[in-house]
Amino acid sequence: MATKVFEIEISEQLSRVEKIEAETLGDAIDKAMELYYGQKVILDADDMKGVEFQPIEQQKEKTR
Repeated sequence: MATKVFEIEISEQLSRVEKIEAETLGDAIDKAMELYYGQKVILDADDMKGVEFQPIEQQKEKTR
């Protein structure tokens, strides 16, 4: 029997709630983005919310 190769996408979801003081919601989002992109907030394994496994293609024949 021939071996097949399957491409499976593994996708993790990380999520954390931060309390941001600001005058408006837009300002709060901007500050949160600055914290995240400035690496002041770094999501890690403690922030894991879930994982999904999705096939990318049906299948390919493995060639040797």
